[in-house]
Amino acid sequence: MATTLDLRPPTINIKFEKGGTLRPIFYYLSPTYEVINLSTYAARMQVRLTYDSSTPIWEVDTTDGGLVFVTGTATLADETLVPNAWGVKLNISDALTAAVDWSSAVFDIELIEPGLAVIPFVRGTLTPYDEVTR
Repeated sequence: MATTLDLRPPTINIKFEKGGTLRPIFYYLSPTYEVINLSTYAARMQVRLTYDSSTPIWEVDTTDGGLVFVTGTATLADETLVPNAWGVKLNISDALTAAVDWSSAVFDIELIEPGLAVIPFVRGTLTPYDEVTR
């Protein structure tokens, strides 16, 4: 009997308002829910219209401020709290979300360990909706 090991990162589908600042936080814990210090890591994110698109429509990372490492309390699915957890906060400006002219896109975020090991962290879709107050 064959065993399958699925190493895909978690999928998160985000709906956001055009013209609003996009700032969700994704926490990173070990498989046993232990805190992992990300202070020496880097992170990068690309957004494309489809997985097959050759050109990203957004690119952000920890050097340009589009991704920011933060600490806080992570809440697990069973509502257990994990204090002092490290996470990655997406920091997309209201001007950038207001300029969105697409109806759906895909993204992923990668963590880069010291020594340049790349860890697929989170992936999913971005779906904008129109704002009322402009």
